[in-house]
Amino acid sequence: MGRIGEWLKKAEHLARSHSKQADQLLDRAQQMAKERTGHKYDEKIEKGADAVQRRYGGGETPPGARPGTRTGQEPPRERREPPPA
Repeated sequence: MGRIGEWLKKAEHLARSHSKQADQLLDRAQQMAKERTGHKYDEKIEKGADAVQRRYGGGETPPGARPGTRTGQEPPRERREPPPA
């Protein structure tokens, strides 16, 4: 296994053993990516974040959180696209 493969394996192990912190980090990265892309790729970013969480077993909804949210935060509002000209 190459050096990158070893790093990825170590990162996955750390995420599995500290899933709460990994979830928080992933949520921040997801929000930053959405803001940097002007919310143009929100669905793709969410899909990627969900795939990462499935990989390390994170993303469980904490007790008392609303269904559909991982951290108990309000879900983002839908963006309306302007009609074609």
